[in-house]
Formats: sequence, structure tokens, C-alpha cells
Amino acid sequence: MSLSPAPKQSTLAVELASLRRRRTRRRRRLGTAAGAGLVGVAGGLWLLLVTGPEPGDHAPMAICAVDSKSLRADVDADGQLDEIRDQGRDGTNSVVFRRDGHRTTVGVGEARGFWQKLRGLPKEDMATRGTFGDFDGDGYLDLALFYSQRDEGDATRDNMVVHEVRYGPLARDLSSDRTGPIRMGGSAFVFAVRATDTDHDGRAELQIVQSGGDGTTYRHIGRQDGGGLSVSDDKTGSDGWSGWSGPKLGRLDFGACADR
Repeated sequence: MSLSPAPKQSTLAVELASLRRRRTRRRRRLGTAAGAGLVGVAGGLWLLLVTGPEPGDHAPMAICAVDSKSLRADVDADGQLDEIRDQGRDGTNSVVFRRDGHRTTVGVGEARGFWQKLRGLPKEDMATRGTFGDFDGDGYLDLALFYSQRDEGDATRDNMVVHEVRYGPLARDLSSDRTGPIRMGGSAFVFAVRATDTDHDGRAELQIVQSGGDGTTYRHIGRQDGGGLSVSDDKTGSDGWSGWSGPKLGRLDFGACADR
């Protein structure tokens, strides 16, 4: 006896429906895996962008001056003294980290975060300045960091992307999880910065040489104020560089290293 065609059609329809279901499930699995992969990649990139090597938890060590251009201090609180160098005495500092016989040098230009670098990327003549001093008096060196645009001829270009203080101990990429604003009266180009402690109260002052336009510069002083630094609107003279290069202003305020 011959078979009826109806069962064949029914079986074929069932198989086609089953095939479609299997393909749908496979696409969903692939989509889920791809989504998880993208989330993982994005998460990894985010971690790379916002995190850095963590500082140690060693107690503060003595800060001393090697000479008028160099300090010695434990910047990252790992129990080993590092060296802070400012050969131009203008805030183009770098830190030589020492660990297990190895040296790693990190400049303040590298201290800017990813988004800070990105914000300054479309602009011309941007420059980074930074200086190290114990602004809050806790024994660890802090970093005052600026990223601003140079003058165009005699005219100022008021574009200051970064003006912040990072409180120590600092990580080995000069980042910190405790930051505060540097409250400025203007956003003109910062030529130079330096930390001093002229009154020897254990809290550094921030000396800033900033453009006044038309070829002039002014020196301002910033001090710890709440969770950041407040900069005085008073202008010290019409030439901010006056007296700036003298050896008495800056590094030697910390006291000389015994073995220098």
C-alpha cells in the first residue's frame, strides 16, 4: 500500500522549523558572545585609561634638596627615595623612580590623563608645567599640574585645559585618587611653576609665572585652601621672572640632603 503525501509534508515542515530554531539559537549565542567580548574589550580599555600603578603605603620619608634643581623624596611611598629634577627651573619636572636597582623616568608631560591629552589635541602650542611640593603638609609630595596654550604674538590665548593639584603619595605614572582644583584668576599661559616653603611651616606655596599679554609676565602665589589650592590675584611686580632664578627661591627651602 502506498504512503500518503501528507505525512511527508508534515515531516518536512517540522524539520524546516527545527532548522530555523537552531539557526536562531546559534545567532543569539554568537550575538551574546560578541557582546560579551565587546564589553570585555571596552572594560579593559576603560581600566587602561582611568587606572594606573598604585602607590605604596610607606610612611612619609624626609624630603631634601640635592641642589637648586633637584629634590630627593619617596614620591610613590614604596620606601625608596626617588629624585625630582627640574633642570630648567621652570616646571618641566621629571621624576626618576628607583626600584630594585632599576630606574624609570616620568616627566610631567606624561602625567596628563587620556581625556586631558585629548582635549588639548586640536589646539596648537599647548605646554605642560608641573611642580612638586607638600602643599597640604602631610609629609608626601604633591603635584601641581598645568596644561595651557602659549601666547599668539603679544596676545594671550586663554585656554587652560588642566589646573589641578594631585595629592601624594603619587602612583608611578604621577596619578592620584585624591585631586583638587587650582583656583586661578585667569586662564592665560603658565610659563613656569615652582614650589617653595619660605615661611618653613611645612606647607609649600605654589609660585606661578603667568602671561600678562604684550610680552609681560606676572608672578602669583597659591596656597592650600580646603580641598585644593587658591591662587592670589595679586601680581608680584610687572615682571614675573624677577628674582625667579635665584638659588634661594625653591628647592633649598626643603633643606639640603646630608650626603649631597
